[in-house]
Amino acid sequence: MSARKGVIDPAKTDAQEMFIGWAKAPAVDRRFLLGALPFGLIAGGGASWLIAAELDDPGAGAWLTNATHKVTGALITEPYPMIRVSDPSAPFGMRTVLVVAQGKCTSALQLAERDGLPFEASGVLIERKDRRMLEVPPFADAWLAPALVDLPGVVVAPEPESLGPARLAGTIMDSKCFFGVMRPGRGKTHKACASLCIRGGIPPSFWVRTKDGRESVLLMTDAAGGPMPMDILPLVADPVEAEGEIVRVGDLLQFRADASAYARI
Repeated sequence: MSARKGVIDPAKTDAQEMFIGWAKAPAVDRRFLLGALPFGLIAGGGASWLIAAELDDPGAGAWLTNATHKVTGALITEPYPMIRVSDPSAPFGMRTVLVVAQGKCTSALQLAERDGLPFEASGVLIERKDRRMLEVPPFADAWLAPALVDLPGVVVAPEPESLGPARLAGTIMDSKCFFGVMRPGRGKTHKACASLCIRGGIPPSFWVRTKDGRESVLLMTDAAGGPMPMDILPLVADPVEAEGEIVRVGDLLQFRADASAYARI
């Protein structure tokens, strides 16, 4: 009697070519896998290189959480909290260290009555190239101690210097993540995080790139030099352009433009 249709006849089957889950793989399968393995590794490595090449360089930002950093200088509260430190080796004889709170709640810092006074501040240092930021506890004053030093060139706010009007195109981002907390800290994938940070009081920055590839990061303020309003939130992480004024305040560059001046491109 012939075998029924669809049923394997063991007598006509080479046992060396059958796959059995608990048995050794058939020789033909082993030969195929060994031959295909080098090509799979080469293809996988090439695809990984291509994907990595398309990603933005996260930059040299650092979040130094393994140590406490101390800075002594004048506490400035407008347009955003910062410590202005006397540093003869730095441009304009001073260095500005932005102050942010842990998490996304910098607006909880109660600093208004201490504006312009010398303090020693302790916290975690965040830095990217020559930009620095100090991360401090949001609901405690232990990080801020009066400093008995004379800082005549720092306590007095430097006179703003207008560098003229400019029309700039770039991306709005939160400066904390960009300085080094997140790498990378810009782009569409960072939109939700950046929006929450700016809503919580983290200073917004305008990242712009010139036609020859150079990049610059400017602290964003309104047209009068005050803190940026929350009206800017819908445009965070999107390609935008705006016409405003570039102003130098000490060693910081500000881009002054109202939220209504920004438009998607």
